[in-house]
Amino acid sequence: MRILTALNKRGILVFLYLILLTTLNLSLPVSVFAQTPTPQIITSTDQLKCPTAQQWAIDAEVTTVGKSADRARQLLFWVFSHPAVDTAPIIAQMWGISRNIVYLFVVLVVMAFGFAYIIARKRAVTLSVNLMSIFVKIGAVLLFATFSYIIVLGMIQLGEILMRFFIERVGGQDLFNIIFTGPNSVDNYKNFIGLRDLNFCNQESAATSILLVKLTSLTYNIISFLLIFRKILLWFMLILSPFLALLMPFVFIRNTGWVWIGVFFQWLFYGPLVSLFMAALTRIWIAGIPYSFNFAAAGKPEGMVYRTAINILYGGPAQVVTPTNSANYIDTYAEYVIALIMLWTAIILPWLLLRIFRDYCCEVMEASRSTLSAMYERMRTWNPPPPPTPNVGPTTTAGMAFDLPFRKAADEFKTSSIAALGEISKANTRQIVSALDLSVSSLKDVSRLEMDNNKRQEALGNLNKLASPDQISQSVDRQRFSSIRSELMTRASQGDKTASSIISASERKVESYVSSSTIGGPAAPYAPKKMASVSTGGLPTVSLPKVSAKQVSIEDYEDVKKMWLNHYREAPVPVSDKIKKREDWLSEDVKKLTNTINLLASSDPKLKQKGMDDVAEILPFLLLGGFSETETITYLKAKLEAAKQISKELEVKEELKEEVAEEMKKEEEEVVEVTPKKKEEAKAETLTEKKELPEEEKKPFDSSQGKEEKTQSLKDTKTEK
Repeated sequence: MRILTALNKRGILVFLYLILLTTLNLSLPVSVFAQTPTPQIITSTDQLKCPTAQQWAIDAEVTTVGKSADRARQLLFWVFSHPAVDTAPIIAQMWGISRNIVYLFVVLVVMAFGFAYIIARKRAVTLSVNLMSIFVKIGAVLLFATFSYIIVLGMIQLGEILMRFFIERVGGQDLFNIIFTGPNSVDNYKNFIGLRDLNFCNQESAATSILLVKLTSLTYNIISFLLIFRKILLWFMLILSPFLALLMPFVFIRNTGWVWIGVFFQWLFYGPLVSLFMAALTRIWIAGIPYSFNFAAAGKPEGMVYRTAINILYGGPAQVVTPTNSANYIDTYAEYVIALIMLWTAIILPWLLLRIFRDYCCEVMEASRSTLSAMYERMRTWNPPPPPTPNVGPTTTAGMAFDLPFRKAADEFKTSSIAALGEISKANTRQIVSALDLSVSSLKDVSRLEMDNNKRQEALGNLNKLASPDQISQSVDRQRFSSIRSELMTRASQGDKTASSIISASERKVESYVSSSTIGGPAAPYAPKKMASVSTGGLPTVSLPKVSAKQVSIEDYEDVKKMWLNHYREAPVPVSDKIKKREDWLSEDVKKLTNTINLLASSDPKLKQKGMDDVAEILPFLLLGGFSETETITYLKAKLEAAKQISKELEVKEELKEEVAEEMKKEEEEVVEVTPKKKEEAKAETLTEKKELPEEEKKPFDSSQGKEEKTQSLKDTKTEK
């Protein structure tokens, strides 16, 4: 949305720049090359007075300006009096083509989904697909694509009705008065010939009059162009309306559909708003522009301050335009300029209002969607589903679903949305922590966050937003995080330790941990069997303390170790340049954890800082939990012991595989190849034995007995050799 806002701002700036450029171009004097007159010698003061006599002459520029003004006025009146035919057959035909394309695309999507579903069922792949929801969406797409022409056309015609309601009350003579000769008709353009007073004292008046008439023509043309452009854009939106049904069901392109809807309604209501403002202008003009004007001198000799220098007469909406009343003094001139500015306001203001309303609606919809998602999440958490009934397990393993270690239950993290907090000042600190997904009360919580990359990144993202709310693009989120930060700062200053830990974690304040909190000498190797308890704790604001106010038992240590044992056994291997298999992963973690523990246990502040850098990913959560330096090292040692234990298990498995392979190889080497001659003798003996086999010995073959006989035969063969 920020990109679209920037583009619209650029478009407005370009539009204003073009208007300014056109105005400057119209205001520049036209160069006229003529023969240089012979200089006159002034002999008396009478020659310094302006002559009162007017010298009218045919002028090409005045003729061009007058004809252009009448053309612009005719175009504006034509747009007002000739409404567009929205029900033209060609528009319906083009819409039908778009609808058929949408039908084809829907059929292809349904076929692709059907094939994928059939293949998944054949391969016994478990798919969590709600077929009813998919059928409802497909039905909604087809329904909207079928009736989109009627829906969109109805809204366009409703806008036209509102527009005509105001336009029909706006008379052309009430907008501006530009009078040539005779009544307003096409003959004004054909028969008009521009005249200009050649009196040198009246040239400024002539240039100003030409400029105002040009600005009036430009205003008429812009109004006409905008109304025509609006109508053509609505036609194309009507033709493309079936494609909107394809944009809304898909999440990754749904925002494009919302942009389409916003643009459509923006231009749909632009026409009625412009018409409404124009109707309001005419009512104001008829009643009198609310300025302190003095029109007593209008049409009188004392009102001829600015001489009429061209035969294009113009005046404000409350004036009776005559050759002696054509903006000839400051009051009538100011009235015309103010009326012109009011008309420009009626053109630009509707666009700005609709643009602001559209941006606000988009932000409100985004916030509402977040709020609804939060409400749904909380309802799902409050109303857990009933326990499942025991089912008989399948006889085969095909299609069985496995509980993967990285697919944890949703209720492990009880979260609430930030949008559901309501007023921040009334929420307690625990609710704020829960809403931000920053609840860390034990080392097991740190383990869960470190194992779940998505949850960890989400929590770190909230901390970053809390640290720098000004950098958030969405205004709603920016305001909410700013309010949360201000409230936490206030509570931290009042002694709230939880609020202080959140602020410290968001700003990563660990300087005092390196500078002041030290340990005398390296830490001794960890021995959980001899450990009764481990002291842990935390300073509220800026450091991990050495002394803790709470105790951590061996059970907590074993729980953390058990979690990492399961993680190292079952979690997917994070493949990288150095890590290709699980053994590499464990080896790298053992090295890293050993070095980190030694660095944190060092008395050198520089080495301790390096150790803090190694745990930078979980450092904010250690600050949130108020864990001490000793407890941090305990956590790392539990993780290290788990990595070493899994490494040993893998080594034992590898040794067993090697032993089995060696035994199989030895058995293959012990098999002696029988020569062809001995093969024939053995075959003959076998046939003889088969013939002499008694009835009581015809029993099922015992595999173990066969193996013993085979082994004894091999031993006899070796003895003979």
